[in-house]
Amino acid sequence: MMRYLKLLSTYMRINFKSLAVYDLDFYFAICGMIIQNILNIVALRFIFNLVPRIKGYSFEQLLLTYALATLAWSIFRCFFINTLNIADYIHKGSLDTILIKPVNPLFQLVNERVDEDSWGDLLVALLLLVIVDAHLHNPWYITIMFIFISFFTALIFMSLAILGNTVSLFSNGLSDLAEVTFDFFEMSKYPLAIYSGVLKVIMTFVIPIGWVASIPQERIAQRHEWIWLVIIPLVCLVYFVLVYQLWRLFLKKYQSTGS
Repeated sequence: MMRYLKLLSTYMRINFKSLAVYDLDFYFAICGMIIQNILNIVALRFIFNLVPRIKGYSFEQLLLTYALATLAWSIFRCFFINTLNIADYIHKGSLDTILIKPVNPLFQLVNERVDEDSWGDLLVALLLLVIVDAHLHNPWYITIMFIFISFFTALIFMSLAILGNTVSLFSNGLSDLAEVTFDFFEMSKYPLAIYSGVLKVIMTFVIPIGWVASIPQERIAQRHEWIWLVIIPLVCLVYFVLVYQLWRLFLKKYQSTGS
């Protein structure tokens, strides 16, 4: 365990130094993501000017779901974004280099890169979460709870990215379903109530993006059911462990591209 903590510290130091090399690009990327999020919020506001409530949800409640989804997504992009690039590693033969090292392959893949754009997302999500909780008169400790939960719900996005990349292990990087994770993020911004019955089941038990924002918003912010502070992280961890075991199984069947 101590060995991996030291490796993590080294990876993080190298990654942040790489961001500092292109400091101007880094700040421009942050500004770009902030502007994009502001435009998304303005679009939501425009919709609610036409329709006061959607499936019983007010603008502030929908904005809270948006903030929770964006916070989990930005944490995923800050620390786990490289799981979307596994197909490239396979196609170029770089995965072979990772597999011969005496370190967990997924640990190496996760920590080899960070996303400079994501820090703008993270800043907006945190600021939006604080503002919306204040508008909804939620106590300050609920905001802290949401931030805590988001570190676990980010694992759902990472699990979906890994799951999408398992196809690449069989096709030598020619097929890649990991990019679908972006579409799942878009779906996670909205409450489960707006989806059909079949989709609700899928988004709760099969592709559990409902746990990213909708369920925390409903169970914790609306109903104050504190047991969900345990249930939600537990579900995220169990789902990640299941996907990780599937990844390990497929990795054993991986055949090198020879490139």
